[in-house]
Amino acid sequence: MTTFDQLPPIPRPPHDPTSLLLNWRIGWRAAELRQLSAERSLIMVPAPDAQRWLTEANGTFGELRPPGNLALGSDGGIYLLDAQNTQLKLFDPCACRFVPVPCFGGTGSGPRQLKTPHGIGSCGGNLFVCDTGNHRVSVFALHGFVLRGLWQPPSGAYKGPDPLLANPWEPFAVAFDRLGRAYITDGANGCIHRFTPAGQWEKCFAGFGLATWIASDCRDRIYVIVAGPPARVVRLEPDGSPVEIGGTPDELMPFFPTNPVPVDAEGLLHLGAFCANDAPVNCQSQQAPPKCPPGQTSERGVFDARGNPVECFVSRRAGYATQATYISAALDSEFYRCQWHRIILRGEIPAGSRVFVSTYTAEAQLAEDDIQNLGDVWDTNQVATEMVKGEWDCLVRSGGGRFLWLRLEFRGNGRVTPRLDSIEIEFPRISLRRYLPAVFGKESVSADFTDRFLSLFDTTLRSLEINLDREARFFDPLSAPAERDPKTGADFLSWLASWIGLTLDRHWPEAKRRKFLKNAGRLYDLRGTREGLWRELLLFLGLDREECCRADQPRDRCQPRPANCALPKPAARCWRPPPLILEHFKLRRWLFVGAARLGDQAVLWGKRIVNRSQLDDTARTDRTQLLTAQDPLRDPFHVYAYKFSVFVPASFRASETGRKALENILRNGRPAGTQTQLEYVEPRFRIGFQSMIGFDSVVGRYPAGATLNDMRLGRATVLTAPPHKQGAPALAIGEQSRVGTTTRLS
Repeated sequence: MTTFDQLPPIPRPPHDPTSLLLNWRIGWRAAELRQLSAERSLIMVPAPDAQRWLTEANGTFGELRPPGNLALGSDGGIYLLDAQNTQLKLFDPCACRFVPVPCFGGTGSGPRQLKTPHGIGSCGGNLFVCDTGNHRVSVFALHGFVLRGLWQPPSGAYKGPDPLLANPWEPFAVAFDRLGRAYITDGANGCIHRFTPAGQWEKCFAGFGLATWIASDCRDRIYVIVAGPPARVVRLEPDGSPVEIGGTPDELMPFFPTNPVPVDAEGLLHLGAFCANDAPVNCQSQQAPPKCPPGQTSERGVFDARGNPVECFVSRRAGYATQATYISAALDSEFYRCQWHRIILRGEIPAGSRVFVSTYTAEAQLAEDDIQNLGDVWDTNQVATEMVKGEWDCLVRSGGGRFLWLRLEFRGNGRVTPRLDSIEIEFPRISLRRYLPAVFGKESVSADFTDRFLSLFDTTLRSLEINLDREARFFDPLSAPAERDPKTGADFLSWLASWIGLTLDRHWPEAKRRKFLKNAGRLYDLRGTREGLWRELLLFLGLDREECCRADQPRDRCQPRPANCALPKPAARCWRPPPLILEHFKLRRWLFVGAARLGDQAVLWGKRIVNRSQLDDTARTDRTQLLTAQDPLRDPFHVYAYKFSVFVPASFRASETGRKALENILRNGRPAGTQTQLEYVEPRFRIGFQSMIGFDSVVGRYPAGATLNDMRLGRATVLTAPPHKQGAPALAIGEQSRVGTTTRLS
């Protein structure tokens, strides 16, 4: 009789293969690059006649950013300043053309007029126009295009004891950092001005000569083009000093965000991707594009620097080397006689280009010179001509060896180039051949054929195993896919929220939807209460304690202090979120017998609290109202018991999606039978309108007085008393001083 202990062990699949990843973040680990640019992607270098330069006259810094006279607004609009006609134009995607912004433009010095303008920029929902001839920067709100202010340096910068500016400033271009501060070039004084987001002038960085266009990268480093001859690019150092830099745009490309507006070497804007699908092919008419002369081409949505459509132009956007080579450094598997499995290329290989993939393996590491002189011993020899869904793979045909060298040979027609975003090399090979009889692997040629044949099934099974291994990420709100399915229009994140009865607004940013779903479970226990609604509002407004207190915690020392110098650990200074909700019953300041005294904290209510009409007593025509409630003695409870107010920043009133999302939260999260009053709070202190002492108001220092020619009269300015009445040392007998009482002669 056979027992379970005598049975052979059940075959179990081995561990999944591991892999090595090569990209611009981790490093390409290249031993040799020929005619290749290894920045964010591996691409062939541009041809000499298509090389871009940082000092281009339109301020694109070699297509690292849009032209200096073009700005992308937070509302999705594309604004272009036509300096020659002194007009501001807005791109209309439905008509695929630029249209003038109404009630703006023309030569002059009026609030909406311009004189020799140059650069524009957008930040924080505002549009900034550098009006050089009028010596000002005009700031307009994108919503309604209302004039928000005119920025200028203070008069003290010219007339102070040590004047910083010798000439009237001439703003040329503007750039912004992540804090919303504006950097404005001033060629007349050779400096860069920095303004706060509120428009207050901070300082002037000198030593930049005839500064023109300006740009900022992802690390808030400021770059300025200084007019020549010769023109050069200068970077603003943290200490404020200028440092000249060299190189090409390819070297700075990893530090700049992707430019969404294609600009060719001739300065033409290619906005065809922004045009609606039903827009006319020719931006000037509904007719087909015209026939262009030899050597020129026509393209949909091409404009010059003034926003005028261009029908025929000389194409200089494409121009690359026809062949290039990448050879990797020695890739170590740390396995003896490792059989490398496959190579995965991710990126794009357009028509007219290809990539030849070759490999070489060895048990010992070779010198770079030996690798370059290998000759015809390279193996694998696969050709990647197209990529399905941005990915292509092939088996490694080289034999076993601890080290692997990868060679990629790029080929193109000069107009296009392959682009590889990442390279992944899997190892070791775990083939289904291990389940077949040993005869299938006895001979090397047969084993290679069997491995290649079974890899068709092995890849499919491996992809299923990988999906099962990564299945947990689908049930985590922070990692669940949020992309919409092109067929159904649904996304997995919203479907995951429906499991617990939560509906996510698709207009919310992805990060906010993920965070809301993550905290929804614990909020369900508080749904219908004041605490639950308050926590939902904090998540929606981004005022939760986790985010706002991260930078307020005290830092611990890396090394402990000596025993005789030990100090108590400082307490955490955590920011407290605002209450946001005011329940109206808290407004009752009523007098309780035996528990209060008559005064300003006690209120005796009467029959007029709801303006009830009573015959022969309080009834008046057009003054009182008839109510059906039959209990006048409990009128205060009937008025205040079921109402509350919610205070939110006024910015949500300007956004239609934000306002609707806020109303949905209040409608679904408020306690049953209550009424909500939504109050939008502006950065103003107005008693009786939006502020309540002790609830949502903080009294700071008294505002400074208005200075002539520096401030405009309004809600934020205060006219103060003369200097001798503000506490300055002054002696006025009979008015503010008395001899022998308040005066001392020294």
